[in-house]
Amino acid sequence: MYKLFAADACPYCHRAFIVAAEKKIAYEKVQIPLGDAMPDWYKKLNPNESVPTLTLGEDNKKVFFESNLIAQYLDSVGSPSGSLMGATPYQRHRIDFFLGEVGDLIGAFYGVLRDPFNPEKRKNLDDNIQYLEGIIGDTQKKGPFYLDDAFSMADVALLPFLIRMKPVLSYYTGYDIFAKAPRMRALWEAGKARPSVAADTSSPEEYIGFYLKFVPKSLPIHESKGKPVLYGSKFCPFVDRARLACALKKYEVFYIEVPLHPEAEWLKYVNPRETVPVLVTPQGEFVHESQLVAHYVDSITDTGRPLLPLGDAEAEYKVRYFITNVGYFVGSLHGYMDDTDSKEAKQELVWAAGQLERLLAEEPFGPGPFLGGQQMNAGDVALLPMLVRARHYAPERTAGFDVLADFPRLRQLLEAGQATSEAKSVFLDKATYLAEWERKMKQKH
Repeated sequence: MYKLFAADACPYCHRAFIVAAEKKIAYEKVQIPLGDAMPDWYKKLNPNESVPTLTLGEDNKKVFFESNLIAQYLDSVGSPSGSLMGATPYQRHRIDFFLGEVGDLIGAFYGVLRDPFNPEKRKNLDDNIQYLEGIIGDTQKKGPFYLDDAFSMADVALLPFLIRMKPVLSYYTGYDIFAKAPRMRALWEAGKARPSVAADTSSPEEYIGFYLKFVPKSLPIHESKGKPVLYGSKFCPFVDRARLACALKKYEVFYIEVPLHPEAEWLKYVNPRETVPVLVTPQGEFVHESQLVAHYVDSITDTGRPLLPLGDAEAEYKVRYFITNVGYFVGSLHGYMDDTDSKEAKQELVWAAGQLERLLAEEPFGPGPFLGGQQMNAGDVALLPMLVRARHYAPERTAGFDVLADFPRLRQLLEAGQATSEAKSVFLDKATYLAEWERKMKQKH
C-alpha cells in the first residue's frame, strides 16, 4: 500500500495527487504540517524536510522523494506505464526538456511574491513566463495542453503553480501571469477543469491564506485577510463612487489608500494606467474604472435593491442616460474650476446641471429625493460624489459661484445622500477637501 505524506496546499504535492488520480492508484494520504510545525518523526523519514514523500510497504521500507520523481514513478507503475511521459521518443525529449526548465519560473514566482514591487524581480518573472510560453508554442500544434490533446507530465509539473499563482500574485502583487501568455492561459483553463486536477484544488481564498507567509509584513495588503482589495484615494470623487457602492451593497473590502499627486511608484503595477479605483478580487480579477467597479459590486451582491436594473431595458436605459449626463456635469465642473473667469465654462456647467435637474424632475423611479426614488441607484452613486465636491469647493474655489443654488432637486439629492449612513462612511468634511486642494495646487506651482 502506498502512503503519500503531503500538504494539500502545496503545489509540489499536487503534482503527485494528479498523477495518482490519472493512473487510478490507491494511496493513503498523510497530512504533514509545514514549517516549524513539521513533526520530528517526519524529518527522520525525509531528511530533506520537504513534501511530498511517497512510501511503499507497511514499514515504509521504500521511500521516494522529490515531486517530479514521485510523479514519474507513479506514472511508470500505473497503467498504461509511462503514458504521461509521451508516446514517442521525441515527445519524451520535449517533456524532459520542459521539466528541466520550469524550475526557474517557479523561483521567479516566489521572487515577486517576496518582493512585489521590485522591478528586477518582476522583469525576471516576465522573462521566465515568455521563455516557457515560447517552449510551449514550439511544442504545441493546437493546444490546449503541452502535447495538444494529450495530457502529459509537462502539464502536471506546471498546472499546480498556475492554479495557485494566478490568484495569489494578482491579489498580493498586481501581477497577472497570463497578461502576455495566451498558451499558458489556455493550458490553465483546460487543466483546472480536468477531474484529476480539480479533485485536489482548493479555493483561491485558501491559497491566498497559505501564501501570506511569503508576503512582506510591511505591505498594507498583509492585513487584508483574503478580502477583496480596493485601491483608491479618499480625496478622489471617482473612488468615492466605488466606496459608496460597496457601502450600499454591504460588500466588504480591504481598502488601501494610494498616495496621489504624485502617484505612488507601485501603483503602475496594480494598474498600468496609474488610475484609481482598482478592485482586485481573491479570484485574481482586476476591475477598473469607478462606474464599472460600482456595477461589478452591484452584480455580484444580492443585498438590497439592484443599483442598476439589469433585465429591464427601459429602466436600465434611463439610469445609463442619467449617468451619461453626469459625465457632462463632471467635465464641465472641472472645466469651470480650471478657468473660473470663462463665461463659456460657466454656461456649460449651468447647462449640464440643468440637464440633471430636468431628469430628476421626471421621477422615473418614483418621487425623490434620489433618481432611484426613495433609495439611491447607480445614477445617484455616479452623481453624489460630484455634488459633494461642488458644494464643498464653493465659494472658495469657484470664484463665489454656487452651481447648485438654482437647482433644488440637485440640492435635495445631495442633502438626502449625505444624511445616509453609507455616505457618512465615505465622504470627508469641507475643510479636509479644501486643504487637500490647496496642497495639490501648491505642488502644481
